[in-house]
Amino acid sequence: MDFLTNNFITDFFIICMKGVNAIIPNYAVSIVVLTILIRLAILPLDLKQRRNQAKMTALGPEIQSLQKRYANNPQKLQFKQKELYRKVGYRPMMGCLPMLIQLPILFAFFGAMRALASEQTVGLILDAAQFGVDQVQLPSFFWVHNFWQPDSGFANILPNATEFMSFLTTNSKMISPETMSMLKSFGLLEYADGGLHVTQVYENIAAGIIDNEGLTGFRNGWFILPVLSGAAMFLQQKFNPQGQNAAANPMMPAMQPQADTPEAQQAQGCSSKVMLWVMPIFSIYICTQPTSNAAFALYWFTSSMYAFAQMRVINWANKRKSKKNEIIVTNE
Repeated sequence: MDFLTNNFITDFFIICMKGVNAIIPNYAVSIVVLTILIRLAILPLDLKQRRNQAKMTALGPEIQSLQKRYANNPQKLQFKQKELYRKVGYRPMMGCLPMLIQLPILFAFFGAMRALASEQTVGLILDAAQFGVDQVQLPSFFWVHNFWQPDSGFANILPNATEFMSFLTTNSKMISPETMSMLKSFGLLEYADGGLHVTQVYENIAAGIIDNEGLTGFRNGWFILPVLSGAAMFLQQKFNPQGQNAAANPMMPAMQPQADTPEAQQAQGCSSKVMLWVMPIFSIYICTQPTSNAAFALYWFTSSMYAFAQMRVINWANKRKSKKNEIIVTNE
């Protein structure tokens, strides 16, 4: 599954992130800016999908009429539905397209943040080894002591030896041979028992950095960003008209000929309610994992909040437009 988080999209995001950070020398702000730019880039697709969904909503009564008329003839029902879809220009697969695009972006951004975390952490440790622990400073973010570690009450402020070795192996393409050579020359890595291992020197330097910051005995965060990410995801789904109408709008009636029965509606409603909670919980889980970091949690929170705000603005604009059209019709 590594290809999901380590591909050309990941490389593209790394380049973009470094480019934005060169202009705005703050990775937290750079992530927010890049996230908004990504959301703006897919805005035309989102608007097109919403127009497509509006067509489906308008077809609701006709679809239900067809379901009743051809309840005993699924083939005829499917043919009539397709004919109706072509007539109004509705494309069933358009509803899945935004998700098919956003999921690779999500995975790629996760990989990009993991790769940058590796690069930044290795650079911090090398600077401390070369210039002394008192000459380096942890990249903090409000309550998070190290931006490149998870915002979690279980996470170390700096990775332990096992986690640091995982950084090196997982993101080897981001670490140049010269950097690996420096890690060995400072005694941070050594070959032993036929393999490469992190030495006690690394542990001492990491402990020295944390002690110099007065953070000995502390964990890296308080789960705030992961919880905010989950809350933003909940809002995005809770107030999404498409999600609210999922049970009422039969997306594929031919495959669900009884979608208008109380039992089917109840089952679809339960499924929607389950997904309403599953995704926020999943986002909290991912953002607290050792392989994640506060940078990715900030991206997820920003992306979800932007999507929620954009949805509210679009809905408000559509309501204003509808009211304006009603006034014009009434005056005529």
